[in-house]
Amino acid sequence: MTLPNSFPAVTLVALFAGCSSSGETSAPGLDLAAADQATNGDLRAQPDAVAADALSTADAAISDWTTDDFERSSLGPKWLVIYPGATNTQVRIVGDSDVGMGPGPEGFFLINRISPVFGADQFCEATIPTDVTDGWAHQVYVRWRPSDAARYGFGYDNDPSQPQFKSWYFKYDGVPGPQTRYFATAPATVTPQPGDTLRVEIRGYTLRGYLNNTLVLQATDTDVTKIATGVPGLAARWANGNTATPSTVKVWESWAGGSL
Repeated sequence: MTLPNSFPAVTLVALFAGCSSSGETSAPGLDLAAADQATNGDLRAQPDAVAADALSTADAAISDWTTDDFERSSLGPKWLVIYPGATNTQVRIVGDSDVGMGPGPEGFFLINRISPVFGADQFCEATIPTDVTDGWAHQVYVRWRPSDAARYGFGYDNDPSQPQFKSWYFKYDGVPGPQTRYFATAPATVTPQPGDTLRVEIRGYTLRGYLNNTLVLQATDTDVTKIATGVPGLAARWANGNTATPSTVKVWESWAGGSL
């Protein structure tokens, strides 16, 4: 996995047909099963044996899309913390409303949405809280690949130490440093603000990145290492690198993702 300090190396669309008390919604027409906060409030009937192959799209029914506003006390089983590891407990729901981190030695996190399972052509979007903690770099990603942890990340680079500072980027990320690559960047004329939404879509190997509903970056990955399938997720770190987190921080307010 890429070292965290290389992380920049993330308006929900009108998909919301209904809302549960847990803050999750599902695509119209899917079978719904009652659930409460003890089960992360998931309203979608789950395919058998998803837990055994949570990081693979094989052997599981493909779902359309789902949303999560994180309005509960814990992240729940539909999310998997990839970084920091299992022994670190900093990644959490803050104030029953946002994803963030508690105080500790890490200042970077990566979480995968592992259930339900989406198709290879997929999207991932997330909204920055209006009361977000200052100084964070946000990334939404698609097709996290379990074999080597590679992912396609999209975001705005607000790290002054990076050559693509003040630019939108697509990054082949999550692999050892020499293997990472920015395969598209563009200077940002408008930058993400509290309350804004970042969205990344992938069809085939063409990615599109949006700020709210405005397309800001588009590119196709033609490299031999391109990613064919995987799961979406969220990443963030302190803009000046993976430094310690001195107090509880809010980073992401809500999320949506699914198949295209």
